[in-house]
Amino acid sequence: MEKEEHGENYRKRSEPDRRKRINRLKKMIILTVMCAILIPIILCVILLMRVNRLEDRLRDLEATGTGIIENIPEDNKQHSDSVEGKTTEADQNTTEAENIQDPEDESETQPDTEEDIRRVYLTFDDGPSSNTDKILQVLDDYNVKATFFVVGKTDEHSVEMYQRIVEEGHTLGMHSYSHEYGTIYESAEAFREDLHKLRNYLYDVTGVECTFYRFPGGSSNEVSRTDIQELIAILQSEGITYFDWNVSSQDASVRLQSVDEIIENCTGQLEDHRNIVILMHDAASKTTTVEALPILIEKLQSMENTVLLPITEDTVPIQHRKPE
Repeated sequence: MEKEEHGENYRKRSEPDRRKRINRLKKMIILTVMCAILIPIILCVILLMRVNRLEDRLRDLEATGTGIIENIPEDNKQHSDSVEGKTTEADQNTTEAENIQDPEDESETQPDTEEDIRRVYLTFDDGPSSNTDKILQVLDDYNVKATFFVVGKTDEHSVEMYQRIVEEGHTLGMHSYSHEYGTIYESAEAFREDLHKLRNYLYDVTGVECTFYRFPGGSSNEVSRTDIQELIAILQSEGITYFDWNVSSQDASVRLQSVDEIIENCTGQLEDHRNIVILMHDAASKTTTVEALPILIEKLQSMENTVLLPITEDTVPIQHRKPE
């Protein structure tokens, strides 16, 4: 009898302990599950924020013609330098001095007798976009020819824009098919494949064999995992001339530039050069670029001894990095 009472008392005393242990176990399980759910979410958010920051920096680098000094993680080397709905934008970092040619480099002297003439080449990257037809209309209104470094797009409007660029006497240049840095610059072979894909596509659409190229990020970019000289050699073997720029509108910066800022960016350094290649962007979000264009053209046309031209075989190329 005493043993039964003793056992009953033991069970009564141990029951609360068991419940406490069970409750602690439940809490540990719940906490573990919550951590398993929350930690990946937090890591994803942090990673996305980092990717966005890196993409912003890559975009601005193209606007300034400079590269990235810091090493960039392999997974984050894709850049949308300004494709429809995605614009290429960033901070204004500078590359090492030896990577950028002196503004007074002898290459900026046009090889003819008209040494006092200032030649200005308006160039538009990343199109076609919903703004291409507006840009073309402004150029037509002022009887100005420009150069369009385009990417690969297959929609009906883009095909029409490629054809219109050619038909209206502008120069059609290449800016890579995909504009994905991580893909284009992965290897020399990847670069060649992307180049051929765009060149063949543009020929099929327009009948024009494109012979001008602009590197995404410029030839001075520090993103390429392949020696840029290897890629330059590929272009040379294909009879293609690459062009960078010596004046930037800065319209690819993270903050949308105002019309006045674009005008000042494009005209503030003209006295430093006689052969001027101006970088602008043809993207849906670049509304102020379209608004600034007629004002810019009027200012340029009013300048003494200044002509606006499309890039041709006779144009002396502006190149941040020269072929070795």
